[in-house]
Amino acid sequence: MKLDMVGIIVESMEQAVLFYDRLGFKALGEKNADYVEVNNEGMRISLNTKKMIEGIYGYLPKSEGDKIELAFLCDSPTEIDQVCEKMKGFGYEIFREPWQAFWGQYYAIIKDPDGNLLSLFCNDQLEQANEK
Repeated sequence: MKLDMVGIIVESMEQAVLFYDRLGFKALGEKNADYVEVNNEGMRISLNTKKMIEGIYGYLPKSEGDKIELAFLCDSPTEIDQVCEKMKGFGYEIFREPWQAFWGQYYAIIKDPDGNLLSLFCNDQLEQANEK
């Protein structure tokens, strides 16, 4: 068994597609459908409207709590800083500004339009060792 896709339930497909586009992931297919995948190497990411999920589950999904976090590996601290500044410029919330985490990674956390937390990180110590 292999995890193939992460599905994200969204309130507004238009806002979600715009957010992930600004983050650097392009929508594949119709951008106003109830189901949209975004480009990502390795693991598929799908955006799913509440309407579509209600049709599958038989009830409207809840939108509360911090239940899952997506973590995106970045190339460098500079990339993380740039992405955070760009997303902040678009008005998105930076939940936790970039910092050097005690576990050795450079890390930041942003919120998508539905309040989901997305981590941006790089293996800063590994990067520094490779530069030597």
